[in-house]
Amino acid sequence: MDCRSLARLGLTAVLVSTPAMASAQDRQIFSDRLVTITVADDPHYTIAHSIVIEAGQPVYARTGAELEGRSWTATRTSERGTETIHSDACPALRTVALSFATLPPLQVRPMPSVAHGGEPGAALPMPPTRKDGFSTRLTFASETADGSYASVEVAGGNDYSRWGHDAVSALLRCWGPLTPIRAS
Repeated sequence: MDCRSLARLGLTAVLVSTPAMASAQDRQIFSDRLVTITVADDPHYTIAHSIVIEAGQPVYARTGAELEGRSWTATRTSERGTETIHSDACPALRTVALSFATLPPLQVRPMPSVAHGGEPGAALPMPPTRKDGFSTRLTFASETADGSYASVEVAGGNDYSRWGHDAVSALLRCWGPLTPIRAS
C-alpha cells in the first residue's frame, strides 16, 4: 500500500469515527431544566424516585425581579407513576428552586491528581457524613468559567447532599411521601 492510499484510509477512519465520538460528547443540555434530583430507595422511609425541576418562561431572566417572579414546575417519577406540581400552588417549590443558586461552587480536585500525606497538613480529610434523611444525587447543567456549559452530577458533597435532602423534604407537603409498602 502506498503513502497516498494509507493517508486516504486514515482520513476515512477519522471521518467515519468522528460522529460517534461527537455524539458521546455532545449530550443535550436542557436550558429550562434546573436540576434533576435522584432519590435513593430507603426500605423504611421512601421508594426510589426522581424529581425534575424546570423553569417556566422566560428561561433566561433579565432582572432579579423576573427571576424571583418566575414560575417553576417539578415532576416526580417513581414506580407509582408521575406527579407534577407548580410553584403557583406550592410556594415551597419556588423557594427550593431559587435556593439552588446559593450552593457554593464546586472545586474540581480528582483524588489521583492531588498529593495526600507525606507533607504536614496534606493528609486525606475526613469530611462529615450524612447519617439519615434522603440520599440524593443531583444532575444539572452549569455555566463554566469560559462561558460554555457542562453537565454536572453530584452524589455526596455535604452542601449538595443537604440541599437535595432539604428540597425533597420541603416538597413533600405539596405531594405527600412515597412511603414503602411493608409486607405483612
